[in-house]
Amino acid sequence: MVSVADQIAAQWFVWSVSVQRHAGEGPYGPAHEPAVTVLGKITTKRKLVKAADGSEVISEARVSMHVNTLTIPVGSLVTFPPEFGGRTAEVLAEQRHHDGNGSTPNFYSIDLT
Repeated sequence: MVSVADQIAAQWFVWSVSVQRHAGEGPYGPAHEPAVTVLGKITTKRKLVKAADGSEVISEARVSMHVNTLTIPVGSLVTFPPEFGGRTAEVLAEQRHHDGNGSTPNFYSIDLT
C-alpha cells in the first residue's frame, strides 16, 4: 500500500537538487558531505525567515521534499537544476511540517539564500 506522503511525493517532488549536507567546521572553513540528489518542489520567492540563530534573513527560494527526507542542516549547500539557474545556495533554515491530523500533506522544507 502506497502512503499519502508517497503519492504526493510522486506528483509534487519532481525537481532534482544536489545537496551537500553541512558536516561541521574544518581547518579551512565549513566542511560538507559528498553531494546527494534529492527530489523536491522548488519555489523561487523572496521572503523573510528566521535563521537558526533567531535573526531574520531574506530567503530567495524554498525546496519542499518528502516528509521523511533526512535532515539537511543549516549551512548545507544546495545546487539547483539548470532550469532554475544552476546556482548553489546555502540553507538558512529547515523545518518539518506536520499538521497532526492528516488534513494536509506533511512535508520537509529548507529555505535558501
